[in-house]
Amino acid sequence: MKEYLYKKSISMIKEAILRLILCIFKIIPIYKNKIIFVNYNGRGYGDNAKYIHEQLTKKNVKCYWVLNDLSDKMPDDIVKVKNKSILYFYHLFTSKIIINNSRFPRYIRIRKRQYYIQAWHGDLQIKKIEWDAKSVLDYGYRRAMKTDTAMTDLMLSNSDHFTKICRKAFRYSGEIMEVGSPRNDILLDRPNDIVFQVRSYFSIKENENILLYAPTFRENYKHNPYDIDFDRLKTKLLQLTGKKWRILIRLHPNIKNPEQLIKKNKNIIDANGYADIQELIVSCSLLITDYSSVMFDAMIAEKPVIIYAKDADDYTNTRGCYFNLSELPFLTVKNNIDLNTNLNSDFLKKYQHEYNEFKKKIGLKETGIAGKLVADKIMDVIGEDK
Repeated sequence: MKEYLYKKSISMIKEAILRLILCIFKIIPIYKNKIIFVNYNGRGYGDNAKYIHEQLTKKNVKCYWVLNDLSDKMPDDIVKVKNKSILYFYHLFTSKIIINNSRFPRYIRIRKRQYYIQAWHGDLQIKKIEWDAKSVLDYGYRRAMKTDTAMTDLMLSNSDHFTKICRKAFRYSGEIMEVGSPRNDILLDRPNDIVFQVRSYFSIKENENILLYAPTFRENYKHNPYDIDFDRLKTKLLQLTGKKWRILIRLHPNIKNPEQLIKKNKNIIDANGYADIQELIVSCSLLITDYSSVMFDAMIAEKPVIIYAKDADDYTNTRGCYFNLSELPFLTVKNNIDLNTNLNSDFLKKYQHEYNEFKKKIGLKETGIAGKLVADKIMDVIGEDK
């Protein structure tokens, strides 16, 4: 207990010192046409921020993007900013609009005249988050949750379900735009040029189907939850569809030692370097996941989904869930035998009714133009700043 209190005190002292140092940037004017984007604490061009930015390219604004790696490819109109650099703090505290899809650390306290959009990286999801999962979150993150929510001016929601999460799990009482998630606009549009782009990027032929495997991470890897027999699965899919399949694997960045957990072969393609998972979802013919919110993205894109939940009991008991697996409109299996037995041609064709019923249940509100509507809101806020 003493050691915990000591670490807690040191952490609070460091936060106070950082906040004091950062006050120097708060005497610099805020530029009303300036927007800064933060995607997963410094990741590349993707998620909600990407699809909001695309609607701002012809507006009279200056856009800055926070990156851990400045070599990441970005649109020409974006100014790259190295994460945690002096320029990062300068641009953060002088931008009128701040867009982030995760939490800022507690020492970041934005200015009153700035406008903060919390464009959270997950909307529909199984696992409980934020204050709904406080028992598994450390003290430092809980403090950041409280501070970040207090700064937030706007949240985005794609459903009645997520609006309730905003109110309860985020403890947020401010404005919510129920227009959908900007990153999901592409899932409704499903442009052919994106499919062509993905296939070209990975050298996948037009007559080959794409299976996307995108699991989430665990705190515990005692029993390997990623032990899918992809050779056997690929053979089964060939029998069912008459087509060859290529397998893209897109892992959560927090998964530990993936090379020891997932057996790879020549037909498995590492897709972790591809910036935008929404484009992978648009391009795939089947998604396999476990408890990741990508299952709902695939549902919106009208793709069949398999939940491979080998450790379902342990995971749900540890984290807590908003839905039971039996409530979901997806095929759920717990091992390779179940997967091979239950995967059939009917499943690959007949899932639309279940999807429609589930969308009604959660009050889905995807508009397909969420990026444009958020961009219009941003321009209204900028116009009001006089």
